[in-house]
Amino acid sequence: MMQHRALLAVALALLILVLYQEFVLKPYYGSPRGVSPTPSEGVRAPERAPAPPPPEPETAAEEAELPAAEAREIEIETELFRAVFTSAGGRLKRFDLKHYRLDPTPGSPPVPMVHPSGGEYPLGLELRGRGLERPLRDLGVAYAVRGEARRLRGGEEATLAFLWRAPDIEIEKRFRFRGDRYPFSLEIDVRKLPKDVTELGLQWVEAAERKVSGYYSFLGAVAVVDGKLVKLRMADLERKVQPYRGVVEWAGYADTYFLSALLPGSPESTDLWLFRRNGTAEARLVVPVRSGSLVSFRVFLGPKNFDVLESVHPTLRRAIDFGYFAFVAIPFLHILNFLHRFTGNYGVDIILLTVAIKLLFWPLTQKSFRSMKELQKLQPQMQKIREKFRDDPEKMQREIMELYRRHKVNPLSGCLPMLLQLPVFIGLYNTLLSAIELRHAPFALWIRDLSQPDRLGHFAIPFVSPPGIPVLTLLMGASMFVQQWISPPAGDPAQQKLMLFMPLVFTVIFINVPSGLVLYWLVNNVLTIAQQYFLLRSSK
Repeated sequence: MMQHRALLAVALALLILVLYQEFVLKPYYGSPRGVSPTPSEGVRAPERAPAPPPPEPETAAEEAELPAAEAREIEIETELFRAVFTSAGGRLKRFDLKHYRLDPTPGSPPVPMVHPSGGEYPLGLELRGRGLERPLRDLGVAYAVRGEARRLRGGEEATLAFLWRAPDIEIEKRFRFRGDRYPFSLEIDVRKLPKDVTELGLQWVEAAERKVSGYYSFLGAVAVVDGKLVKLRMADLERKVQPYRGVVEWAGYADTYFLSALLPGSPESTDLWLFRRNGTAEARLVVPVRSGSLVSFRVFLGPKNFDVLESVHPTLRRAIDFGYFAFVAIPFLHILNFLHRFTGNYGVDIILLTVAIKLLFWPLTQKSFRSMKELQKLQPQMQKIREKFRDDPEKMQREIMELYRRHKVNPLSGCLPMLLQLPVFIGLYNTLLSAIELRHAPFALWIRDLSQPDRLGHFAIPFVSPPGIPVLTLLMGASMFVQQWISPPAGDPAQQKLMLFMPLVFTVIFINVPSGLVLYWLVNNVLTIAQQYFLLRSSK
């Protein structure tokens, strides 16, 4: 019967997941491959001249030339970042986050947000039109510079401008910065253009072969188009341009903890192209343009901090992947941050949150335990029924149900807590896995980073990477074994042995899981053991 209950619980859990995905998430996230490349039926972009077809990425790359050697570099430093622009193409050459380091060790370099490929930097322009023989790019253009290096503090502001002047072209890029904010603005003042140019593209480029550490890490293109989230891993980007037409709120590239995003000033008249070419992944925002146009964007390069993203744009927080149960994960993140104001240690915050969740589900767990005890008492009678009606399964099932009815036992009551705790666990799991607050956050003793697997020392163990002894994971496995040992035994001896084998399986699974998650699971097991001990004593 325990087997039947477990199978039923799993089946119901899967059913809930499928229904939730179909009727709640699908309208929110859209199809896994992103939105349709055709215009949406909702808010449409304004009428514009027929657009030239998307370029062939491989041939476009052949136009690229390295900038002139005499390119001038200008550094802008604020309280949050240090940026270096180059006059060769008027592009962003470096952008380092001052408050985030590559690893927890002292002196570790700041996190870079620009990952060039083949000498090409982000924020380049492309001019397109049906009458042009080929698109015009500013990769090799020597821009004139207006502005100088600045160090900004607080509300101080500065403007840095790059002027592209040719016989039939005059375009000025104006970047505006503020000392206490991550996003900066970009105005593209198009004063003169060839008559055949009808579109302007602003690009963000990334090295397509860039790797990120971690078994559960993400790296790829992200965007919100027509209210739906587009999310493609680097490996899923195609060499053929993938165009998205609709209301483009923002687009860019992200890894697990950081986001590079371009936000157009006119989302309803912007198209998005995603593609990769010659080792470069590119997100390009394409807008209609003519002589005298003023096109505006905002550029956000920073941490995937929930409050920071929301302060920049309401939909930018969707860059954080909280999974199917975001409605649970987001409140958990707020609770962790609230507790952190008082404790100053996210490990302690995880313990406190685990205790609160355990207390919340205490009555349900208690009811489940009592149900299991009642079912255990009925095992001898159930065994007799099975032996008596061995050749008549239908009759056997009716007799067992009658046995439940006489003793007022509901076999599903043991499954209910499992089902109710499922979204809570997944939500907390995604919170701990995605929250930048836990990145490089120390707990105690050998646990110096709650976002990484715990390791004590550097002792090499086969199939364990990075090296070291996973002490916290072993403690978690031991707690699971104790928990199984004191739980009411299942009626089937083979099933009892299988349940005692489960801690070993979970220990292997959790070896490379971030220590923040292992800490949650360990504390939850310890609390469950205490609860079961209390219930066993009170039931005697």
